[in-house]
Amino acid sequence: MTWTNFLLILLVIYLTYYGLNVIFDLIMASKQPGSESDQDVLFFNEDTSPELITYEEESEAPAPPSAPENPEPDAPKQSNFTSGLLRSTGAVGIKELFNLAKDDLIEYTRAIPY
Repeated sequence: MTWTNFLLILLVIYLTYYGLNVIFDLIMASKQPGSESDQDVLFFNEDTSPELITYEEESEAPAPPSAPENPEPDAPKQSNFTSGLLRSTGAVGIKELFNLAKDDLIEYTRAIPY
């Protein structure tokens, strides 16, 4: 047996196998589905309509928290350091986010979990 004979026999076996698979699939596709397959179909009836959600920008900046008026005399003094008003904690567009990062206006308040 030469390599040519071996490859020809192998090719005939593969063509026969895949030909039988195609014929079997065509026979199975021509059969009508029975009434049992109708029970396997699920239907969900939901009456939902899409909502238009708009982003409303706040016209006024929120006031910074103020220190208590009458601190306790026994409490240790704490220095309050603010780096400025926090402009936002979220809900910014990607273009605005890049502009804030370019202007070095993003303040990191906690570590980012990885």
